[in-house]
Amino acid sequence: MSNWSFDILRQSNWDWWSWICIVACVVLLSYAVVGRIWSSANRWLGGGFILAGLAGTVLVLTVPALRSAGVGLVWTFVLLGLLSATFYLNLLPQLGRRRMGLLLGLRIAALALLVPMLFEPVLRFVTVPRPTRPLLVLVDTSGSMSFPDVQNGPTRLQSVWQSLQPQLEKIDAHFIPHFFTFDSRLRELSDAQSLATAAADGQSTDIAGAVAQALATTPRTDTGVILISDGIDNTSADVRALVRAAGRAVNTVQVGSAQSEPATMANIAVDNLETTDDFVVGHESAIRATIKSSALADRVVEVKLAQIDAQGQVTGSVTSKPLVLQPLPQGQTVELAYKPEKIGVQRLAVWVDPVPGERSVVDNRQEYQGLALDPRLSVLYIEGRARPEYRDLNRALGRDANIDSATLLRITHDRFAASGSVDGQPFTQMPQTLEEWKKFDVIIIGDLDVSFITPDQQRAIEQAVGDGAGLMMIGGQNSFGPGHYQGTPIEQVLPVFVGPADSPQEKSEFVPQLTEQGQLHPALQGLARWFSAGPTSQPSAVVAGDDASTQNVAAQGMTAAPVEPARLPPLRGNVVVEKAKSAAQVLLIHAGVTGPDGNPQIILATQPYGRGRSAAFTADTTYLWYLPLRGMGQDSPYNRLWGQLIRWLAGADVKNRDRGAGIEALLNKNVYQLGESIQLRSMVRDARGDATSYAQVSARLSRVDTAGVAGGREQSNPPDGSATAGSNNSTLQLPLTPSASRMGLYELTLPHPDQGQWQLELVASKDGQELGRQSLRFTVIPPADEMLKIAANAELLQEMATDTNGYHYSLAQLPVLIDQLIRQDAGSVTSQQRSIPLNNLLRMMAGVVGYVPEWPRRYDLPTQAALIVVLLAGEWILRRRWQLP
Repeated sequence: MSNWSFDILRQSNWDWWSWICIVACVVLLSYAVVGRIWSSANRWLGGGFILAGLAGTVLVLTVPALRSAGVGLVWTFVLLGLLSATFYLNLLPQLGRRRMGLLLGLRIAALALLVPMLFEPVLRFVTVPRPTRPLLVLVDTSGSMSFPDVQNGPTRLQSVWQSLQPQLEKIDAHFIPHFFTFDSRLRELSDAQSLATAAADGQSTDIAGAVAQALATTPRTDTGVILISDGIDNTSADVRALVRAAGRAVNTVQVGSAQSEPATMANIAVDNLETTDDFVVGHESAIRATIKSSALADRVVEVKLAQIDAQGQVTGSVTSKPLVLQPLPQGQTVELAYKPEKIGVQRLAVWVDPVPGERSVVDNRQEYQGLALDPRLSVLYIEGRARPEYRDLNRALGRDANIDSATLLRITHDRFAASGSVDGQPFTQMPQTLEEWKKFDVIIIGDLDVSFITPDQQRAIEQAVGDGAGLMMIGGQNSFGPGHYQGTPIEQVLPVFVGPADSPQEKSEFVPQLTEQGQLHPALQGLARWFSAGPTSQPSAVVAGDDASTQNVAAQGMTAAPVEPARLPPLRGNVVVEKAKSAAQVLLIHAGVTGPDGNPQIILATQPYGRGRSAAFTADTTYLWYLPLRGMGQDSPYNRLWGQLIRWLAGADVKNRDRGAGIEALLNKNVYQLGESIQLRSMVRDARGDATSYAQVSARLSRVDTAGVAGGREQSNPPDGSATAGSNNSTLQLPLTPSASRMGLYELTLPHPDQGQWQLELVASKDGQELGRQSLRFTVIPPADEMLKIAANAELLQEMATDTNGYHYSLAQLPVLIDQLIRQDAGSVTSQQRSIPLNNLLRMMAGVVGYVPEWPRRYDLPTQAALIVVLLAGEWILRRRWQLP
């Protein structure tokens, strides 16, 4: 960088030039009078010269703004030039233009040498070398920097900007600055102005990592480092050793008071959120928030809860509850109610609005993610005796993770044994009122005579089905007609006319066969092979072509034994019912045996009733289907038949079909502390929209390169940190396992992932078809106490500076530190100045070409005067030669 400057060394207001100008004006006036300028041939031009000289001198000497040495130098030269021109103007007729111009030129040249002698002007050329030394300025933006050290004062980060901003010009003049912010990660800023809008919201502080990463950006060993922080490091076990290992001088600037304590400053923090593992759609869940506060005793605040979107914005209504703050060490617990309206991931936030003077608002809010599931289907199974059908059907209901079953088993006379639960409460007795019956989605009546159900209870059952519940009656010695149900409200609901009390029991063995309507009915979806016509054969563990069974049997090491056609063990009879109703659909029949209406006997019939549904299953020995095929688990024909029937009766097939296949996965939070296990959960739906536990679900785990290398490529290090950060290892594939607590729920625990940012790519498939995929990201940070400790660690900052031969100052002394660093590097930025004196022609010419004359300054006046004498002598000689006075 270079610049020119023009200075005049003689700066006195009344100096030689002022008197010379006055004398010159007097001479001009005298010449005008004596020479009678008004009668000369060039009177107008001469008069103009004289008037210009007089007027200009008056202005220069009387106007304060013009009384400067620079103006004086110019005007003195101009005035003397006007005086010389006026004298020679009268000689123009005698000399002619050429000779007059030569004489006047010699006079002007002499004046050009004389006038600078009166003012001593100097032309200076200053060269300042461009800075070459890098300076790294690292500013802490972790959460502790959001605290004000003075009540209602600026935050620590704001104080840093207020102190640093006035020093930026000086820093730019002497260094090549690079500005960084850091918490657990380092970020380079495009310019220093970005600090004005930086947010102090980091979850932890990694001083050693920030210093090492910043130094890696420059190869120069003389790089200066300024670390501006409160010194609250909560990442490295030995910060001093790691900073010392960097091998560069680290200059530390302490921000914040070492005396600040949470108890003395106002603050509110949402410390923790607790709730159940899952939400249930339409059911209230309690969310317990722990609120910690300081210096705000007896202040009433509102603790608020709301659902938020992916960007953290509140959606829907806000639930709030007042809290009288008390500074309890364990905090205060507030319970808020939340009722999800639809299934899927629920993002929630609990917060307290900031109060004036809070030390920080970063901890006023916590977010939580949970999974909202459909409520379990509530099924009431009423059985008249402990028969094998009851035993296996009750077990099947209990094994279905999406069903809450309650049972009533008659043990003697009119006494029933109750078991199971409804809405989490133990079931104890036969429902009496309509409201109690409506708590069940499906009611199953087994081998029970109608005399055990009062007329009021029968009417309540009929109304509950009309309002949306499901009812199914299964065969037995005391069900349908033999159970005296003819003409009752229950028969009104059923899809068949049950017949009289003396209706016969069919004793022949058979395998039910599908009707055309049965082949299309959702309750029998996927079961066509098992009910197809053909010769009876012994059952096997799997049937060729049944894709779901094949996969499950293969998974358990069983051998597939193809049987054509697929058959089930024969049942041992059924109750004969009179006929199907007009709105009914007959799905399964006892082929070859006719009923009272001349058609094949009905085994399974269904029909809608009001807003509900009903089914009649006249056989009573389906337990024979369970044992031979139990290796197929929930995909066995036995479990699928009863499961699909109950879901159809509850109307779940319609809701599931609307949702279709898919996967919904979640982590309960996005940021974890180092050493914390990651709990991943996902709900999977098959092609029918049903929750399935027979899908293959895997998670692809990879590290995300947060440094932005190669455009943000992903790194695939194992979660235990065994791989080197940034290495390109093969992607880690992790299987999710089905949960025993819920059908379709899958879980995975990642033990102690390493620090960094990670991505999970989940894929679910079944029967060779992909059901869906989803991506999740989470970050692992070191254990942080950013919100618990705010006293600045001056000792650590002092020790780091001492260990690395750097300086340590407080924030108020930042200008002193910058001056220290400038003095360290003074040689590389020292300005160089060349001065060219204009009061001596010879020295000026030597200075222009870069030569510095060695003769003493006392010779300048004589040499300049000699040049003036030479010019004036030349003028005098020419005047004499041309015979001028």
